[in-house]
Amino acid sequence: MNACLIGFNLTNFLLAILLSKKGFKVDIIFEEKNTYKFTNRTIGVSKKNVEFIKSFLQIPKQYLWPIKEIEIFNLNNNPSKKIKFKDNKNENFFIIKQDYFNNLSERKCRKLKNVYFKKYKENEILKLEKKNNYNLIINSQSNNILMKKFFSNSIKKDYESSAFTSIMNHKKFDNYKAVQVFTKYGPLAFLPLSRDKTSIVYSVQKKFRLNLNQIKNEILKYSKKYDLKKFNYLEKFDLKYNFPRKFIHKNIVCFGDALHKIHPLAGQGFNMTLRDLKLLLNIIENKINYGLEIDRSTLIEFRDKSKHFNYIFGIGINIINEFFKLDSRFNGKLSDNIFSFLDTNELFKKNSILVADEGINFATE
Repeated sequence: MNACLIGFNLTNFLLAILLSKKGFKVDIIFEEKNTYKFTNRTIGVSKKNVEFIKSFLQIPKQYLWPIKEIEIFNLNNNPSKKIKFKDNKNENFFIIKQDYFNNLSERKCRKLKNVYFKKYKENEILKLEKKNNYNLIINSQSNNILMKKFFSNSIKKDYESSAFTSIMNHKKFDNYKAVQVFTKYGPLAFLPLSRDKTSIVYSVQKKFRLNLNQIKNEILKYSKKYDLKKFNYLEKFDLKYNFPRKFIHKNIVCFGDALHKIHPLAGQGFNMTLRDLKLLLNIIENKINYGLEIDRSTLIEFRDKSKHFNYIFGIGINIINEFFKLDSRFNGKLSDNIFSFLDTNELFKKNSILVADEGINFATE
């Protein structure tokens, strides 16, 4: 069995490791211009997905930082008007630096005898559509010629915002609480990385035209408890929602960023990819066990089992984002009473933790 993975990225490294364990010969193909670049971004991974990753990839304990508590504030930043999520028995979430995760996965791939890295030119990637010797072609790159030619018809939304990410160095303390503040300009998240480091993700609406100094000052205004020592550079990327209406063409399937891009406010983007990965591998494993062909039917089954869940999940994130944009126009008055009610609603908090951990399809598993 042969699989082709298009894109030099974390999603494909994890796919390659898992497919190779199923007996696949895996080619990871990529253009030179699309190789990995250093980033200060971090990835939030749910507890259940961490258990899944640990089943095939050894991650040093210090790389995964547990979050034991999550607090959400509206723009008034009033401690009495917040939602607090805490599981006294378990960590809710884990944070890992994207660079660490990427490098661990790539090194593991390069040690596997049936995984091969190949540089391709754009026209060579396009030829795969007409003639190939692969059972499956999985494209997890959102900006290549295949996306433009075969998957351009998609549900799109420009959030008209940019995300700014950085890492703060601060005085050591028991740093296990994630904090999200819905500011006037957009959601600002503080995500613990260690006792003396915290990741920042600030999604700022473009209409306010804030410069880097103004953005930094806004972050500092909400980060006084951290006793800051150093503030690293701000990395910027634009935020867009994208969901292809058709994500299978012949035996080519969109995956990862090519399949769904969502707003980072809930930290669920990569968790959606990991859940897709588990589903795809489960379908492949069942076909192998029953002696069935691994072909386009595998991708159709994956589409039929995942599409509606991913779409609903992405729309749900969009609705939350739109609510808080509206709330900012009313100076947080809409969310004040809602926060007070939801913080005392244990059923809401329990189910929110469950959905964040397992996705909205947990009831069907």
